[in-house]
Amino acid sequence: MTEQNAVHSLTPGDLIEKAPGIFYTSRSFVHFDSGAISFLKDQALSNVRRRARICAHPSPDADQHDMLIVSYCDTYVAPHRHPTKSESLLILEGAATTLLFTEDGRDVERLPMGSPDSGLPFFYRMPTRQYHSLSIESEFLVFVEATKGPFRSDDMENAPWAPAPEEFAAGRAFIASLRNKK
Repeated sequence: MTEQNAVHSLTPGDLIEKAPGIFYTSRSFVHFDSGAISFLKDQALSNVRRRARICAHPSPDADQHDMLIVSYCDTYVAPHRHPTKSESLLILEGAATTLLFTEDGRDVERLPMGSPDSGLPFFYRMPTRQYHSLSIESEFLVFVEATKGPFRSDDMENAPWAPAPEEFAAGRAFIASLRNKK
């Protein structure tokens, strides 16, 4: 094993920020410990989108995408769907409610989720074409997300009936309004 791929914990020096809050590593054997989570929590707090990720895959063109993600409680995850790809999510720390929307956004199904020790569901596999979002209920949500690559911006469709991803304040208000509806 080369020095570059030695089995030691990732450090911030091992990471390359490709976009705000999106980090890659040149390592071929990628593994994470609590230091990676601490790093991402710090990054999420200073990022305008209030989230940060380390991509375990080498590039956006990779066939498989695996990401360690931390989202702060006021992160707005705009309702969206993936027309041709499923995705999976595994919660490591924190709590959130997964929101599943009908095509027109009028009906919402809620799935409370948490870490494995919470007694709540901690994993999902989202089917293609399902509008979904997350309402983060804890200070931080730490999770692993996986989907098929390569990444193309048109692989995701934002819901036309919800605030756009960059409309943070309106988006947070929209998600908060859904928490109280039955």
